[in-house]
Amino acid sequence: MTTTRAAAHVHSEWSDDATWKLADIAAAFAARGYDVVLLADHCREFVATRWAEYRAACAEASTSEILLVPGIEYNDLDNTVHVPVWGDVPFYGQEVPDIGALLAGVAADGGTSVLAHPWRRDAWRRYQPAWGAHLAAVEVWNRKYDGIAPNRHAAELARREGLRHFVAVDFHTSRQFFPLAMRLQLAGDTVDLPAVHRALREGEFEPAFRERPVESMLRGPALRAAVAAETARRAVRPAVNRLRRLRG
Repeated sequence: MTTTRAAAHVHSEWSDDATWKLADIAAAFAARGYDVVLLADHCREFVATRWAEYRAACAEASTSEILLVPGIEYNDLDNTVHVPVWGDVPFYGQEVPDIGALLAGVAADGGTSVLAHPWRRDAWRRYQPAWGAHLAAVEVWNRKYDGIAPNRHAAELARREGLRHFVAVDFHTSRQFFPLAMRLQLAGDTVDLPAVHRALREGEFEPAFRERPVESMLRGPALRAAVAAETARRAVRPAVNRLRRLRG
C-alpha cells in the first residue's frame, strides 16, 4: 500500500480559461510535494480526438516525480453544475443536457465523478438524490471559490447525502496554489494511472490541509477560525485588487 498526495481539479492550457502548460504544472506541483495531479480541463474545449491527444500529452509531461492524470470537467447546459471526471473512460461530449445520465454513464464505464463547488451559482439547488448512487464525493473545499476556509454548507450536503469529502485547488493561476491535497491509498508500490483510477473509484482517499485531515476542520474552533480568516480576506480583497491594478 502506498499513500500519495494528489492536487485535485487542476486546469491547464487545454482549458479555455487557463494558460499553464502541462510540463510547467508537473514541475510546479512536484516542487510543492505532490505525487499526482488530477487535471480537470473543461469539456467545451474537447472532441473525442482531442481527448485522445490530451491523454497522450499528459503521459508525455509526467515525470518520475509526478503523474499527470487526465480529467475532464463537464458542465450542464447553462454552466451551473460542474462535474470533474477521471478514469479510463470515453469523452462524453461538449454538451451535457442531463447530469444524471452523465454520472450514470461514467459509473458504468468504471470512472469517477465528483460534484464540484456546489455553492458556485447555487448549483447545490439542482442536486438530485439519485445522483448520489454515482458520485464519489463532493468538493467541501474549493480554493478558487471557497477561499482559505472549507465550505460548511457543502460539507452538510455531503453528510446529508452520504457522500465522501473532496478538496480541490481548482487551479487556473498561481493564486490557487494552496496546501490542499487528496491522500490516495494505492494498492502496491507503483504510482500509475490504473492505481490512481482504482483508488478514486473505490473511495480510497482522504482530503487533507497540509498534514491535517480536513474532516477535523469542518466543525468547532478550527472551522470558526478558518471562516473568520476567510471573512477577513474577502473584506480586504477589493483594496488589494485596486493596489494590483495601480501597480500594473
